[in-house]
Amino acid sequence: MAVRRAAFRNGRLAPTRRAAFRIACLVSAVLLAGSAAGIVASTTPSDADRFASQMESYDTYDYKLLYRYGSCFGQTGRVDDACLALAPDRINLLLWGDSLAAHYFPGLAKVADPQTVNIRQATQAGCMPTFNAAAQGTAPCRSFAMQMDGFFRDHRPDLVILSGDWLEYARPPRFDGMIADLRQTLSKLDALGIRVVLLGPPVQFRSRLPSMLMRAHLRGVEPRPEDFVLPDIFLLDQKMKAALPAHERFSYISVVDAVCPSRQCPITVDGGIPLAWDHAHLTAEGSAYVMARLAPLLGLKRVIPGRE
Repeated sequence: MAVRRAAFRNGRLAPTRRAAFRIACLVSAVLLAGSAAGIVASTTPSDADRFASQMESYDTYDYKLLYRYGSCFGQTGRVDDACLALAPDRINLLLWGDSLAAHYFPGLAKVADPQTVNIRQATQAGCMPTFNAAAQGTAPCRSFAMQMDGFFRDHRPDLVILSGDWLEYARPPRFDGMIADLRQTLSKLDALGIRVVLLGPPVQFRSRLPSMLMRAHLRGVEPRPEDFVLPDIFLLDQKMKAALPAHERFSYISVVDAVCPSRQCPITVDGGIPLAWDHAHLTAEGSAYVMARLAPLLGLKRVIPGRE
């Protein structure tokens, strides 16, 4: 102990300037390494960051090409003549309605055999599929109704599929008027000998689905269909089904019955892709999912590979 005290007094245990410099460098290196690790950790995307980025990408979802915007789906009041051209050597299927008809086109293109089925499309934003031009709320929709009236004077597709934003068109007190317009249109098509299928209300959500999924993920909440899906679609589906009974050349197909067993609608498909890119309009994958389940009801024999 005496030796240690003497050494301390003589300064032999105190570090030299070189040793002190080395120690300082070592401490600085450790601190810098820790800071770098923190920076890397802060800039490396977490699972939450990646999920948020994925969901935010649907804010600018490119639906126009999928829905054939500008030709067979638009806002001007007419569709291109090519969208209505029938093929004499194939079954001609016409999709008629608004954007909630156009969103079925990608799925139809997957389930229908192009060698035997010719898919035609006549869709206008916000326009109900009806011949009653006077009932349409805007000039483009009235023009669209007149175009379709003229088309059916000379053309007979084998199957017409009607679809639309029925929740919007049936807002109180408009339900009875909507049904009256649809019955008038169905009667005219029936008199022409054309088979018609009307697709009931599609799956709709309380808000933008990707945003709802992102909020649930950030909160660590398990998404439940009953918390996401707009319940009004089920009541409207029942009312429309009762008001539009099937007959020889007409059938009503309940989309929610086909897609939402026990009212448990799918929220995501194909490993996490939202069914819809907003509150109702289907993603490409969502359209394929829904149409794979509607295809047998439409009489289309071919379905997506692996789901036959």
